[in-house]
Amino acid sequence: MSILEREAMLIQNPALGASILWRFISGYQESNESKKCPPIPLLFIVLAVIYHTETLDVIASTNKPSGLRMFVDKFYVSKTSKTDVLLNIHNRSIEFKELTTESIRMGLSTNLFTLSISEGTAVPLSRSAPKSGIPESVKMMFKAAEKLGFWCSNLTLHEISIILKVAF
Repeated sequence: MSILEREAMLIQNPALGASILWRFISGYQESNESKKCPPIPLLFIVLAVIYHTETLDVIASTNKPSGLRMFVDKFYVSKTSKTDVLLNIHNRSIEFKELTTESIRMGLSTNLFTLSISEGTAVPLSRSAPKSGIPESVKMMFKAAEKLGFWCSNLTLHEISIILKVAF
């Protein structure tokens, strides 16, 4: 295992992944009027977006009310066109499938969230974000995950699939 692989494993681990998924689920649920929870398949794009520096930076620089479409539009700006980054979300979500599955297991075992099998959704068991002892880089990921959840909450899986060019 190379040094770079080891560093990636230290950062991209199931415990942090579980926390990021929890913040996404919380952001999703708190953002819609009916307090619906996110469908389980949607969890498989979260780490692919949040663990990628370029997409994380674009989320951070996009205002929360702007929405998922504005986030995507930023990749098409002629000056900084990065459509390849957007188009790779699907491939990254496939690469992160095992990590996402482990992160879901970790989230379930630590009671951050649960799965409603009858509804096919992920339900947060706690909604309050951690306030202290969190490094700034992780806080940025948590805020981005909550924002992504907010954006996705008012869209259907089909709309998200079309906007992000991913398949569920």
